[in-house]
Amino acid sequence: MSAPLPARPAHPARIVLDTFRSAYDPMLHSWLRFRAHIVPEAGASAVTAVVPDDVSAPRSQYGVWRLLATNNRELARGVALHASPGLALVDAEVLQQGSAALTTHIVRGASSTAHGWLLRREGVAAVMCARWYESAADAAAAARGVRAVLSDAVIVRSVNIGTRSGRRHRHAVVPMDAVG
Repeated sequence: MSAPLPARPAHPARIVLDTFRSAYDPMLHSWLRFRAHIVPEAGASAVTAVVPDDVSAPRSQYGVWRLLATNNRELARGVALHASPGLALVDAEVLQQGSAALTTHIVRGASSTAHGWLLRREGVAAVMCARWYESAADAAAAARGVRAVLSDAVIVRSVNIGTRSGRRHRHAVVPMDAVG
């Protein structure tokens, strides 16, 4: 008989930061439309509601955070659209620290085979699914999985920069201090 295989170390999920380069970014509009289905109170045109706390922050750059599995599949995304990647980082850190207090809400889409989920913190929408699921049970299981890995996820302290066309490139990553 051969020797047993050594245990492989488990790699934690990652929280990555992304930007939308302008209010006209097609990916931003897609992101907002999906968010409006999951969080109707957020609306689909919330770009005008984003005001930077820091007046030196570029007004045409918006930041969001996403939770990725080890295979780069998007598991979840933050609900808030931030005025900068730095503010998205702060949001991710706060939610990560309070992940045990998040409550799950299942959302039904436009068809009977479209279900999503939303995690709320003190009644406020905080984390949402990144895709639709075929059943409410699948959506609930995915939300439980996100709650289980969010607290241990590694925050990548760099920013994925989108292009003017809205495309994302793996190599267009810059350190946090270069963007704000």
